[in-house]
Amino acid sequence: MRAIPFVSSLGTGQESEADDAVRLYYSRKTQEIMQKYGPGPRVHFHVGLYPDGFPDTTVPQSALQRGLFEAQERIVEHSARSWGAYDEPPRRLLDIGCGLGGTSLYWAEQHGTSVTGLTVAAEHIALVREFARQAGVDGRVRPVLADVHHLDARAAYDAVYANESSGYTDRERLFQVVAKALEPGGWFGIQEHFAGRSQWRDFMDGYYRTRLGGREEYLAAAEAAGFELVQDEDVTHEVAEFWMQSLAWNTAELDRLRSGGGTAGPGPGPGPEPGAWTAERLQQSTVAHSRFFRLWRDHAVETRLLRFRIGGGR
Repeated sequence: MRAIPFVSSLGTGQESEADDAVRLYYSRKTQEIMQKYGPGPRVHFHVGLYPDGFPDTTVPQSALQRGLFEAQERIVEHSARSWGAYDEPPRRLLDIGCGLGGTSLYWAEQHGTSVTGLTVAAEHIALVREFARQAGVDGRVRPVLADVHHLDARAAYDAVYANESSGYTDRERLFQVVAKALEPGGWFGIQEHFAGRSQWRDFMDGYYRTRLGGREEYLAAAEAAGFELVQDEDVTHEVAEFWMQSLAWNTAELDRLRSGGGTAGPGPGPGPEPGAWTAERLQQSTVAHSRFFRLWRDHAVETRLLRFRIGGGR
């Protein structure tokens, strides 16, 4: 599961074509995201945390959807707590790959943080603004259409956050840009998947239009940019269940479509078009998520929460 990303290229040609494919892919997914993970105002598109075992999957579709949202909220809250945000909330935070704004709104609502959320999907700007207005934090959440590789901010933030978006970046360039954007002593929190040498790596990269890296690649890029790794938490076991719960939602939606049931829209506001998910897309997603569940269960892919700190300052 990916957050709406930043693209990975710095040049043109094949890289530019790949970037365009990523933008188009995630732009087309907007209504699917809204139907499955909405209605908002906090809408997430990343894995969730299941620290207490395996919830029932034989419950109504609405309960599955609520459970997915709660798990997504739980991993964001867990990261913030373990990274010290409840003791010392960041004043100004850059949310790289903010998607539909779920994490940006979280930081603004729960910690009073002023958030700049970067996205490459132009149509998401208005949605994030509307969700921020609904949540009453429109004065603290500013969505911006931009590619993080071209960011030129200098000491503008005391924290930077990338929730499953770093997999779309040139890692060396990412850490260089973030190092400049942070105040001395600021931190960079990353939630990401690391595929290692898994035989399914190409499948995962192709499915989400990403380029997953290895942990050592991140550490080398961070060190070169002047960062120190201060926390590294493996949450693979606790997030593996997300794929099974997501698969259960897919199956319920496929059953609903086949039975001719009514649309499962979230109600008024910026919501999904009726029939956002087709039977073909549900089948593709279900097959993919069954594979992902096995990869995460077997630790062939790891999900980690990393926090880096730039030198100097407090």
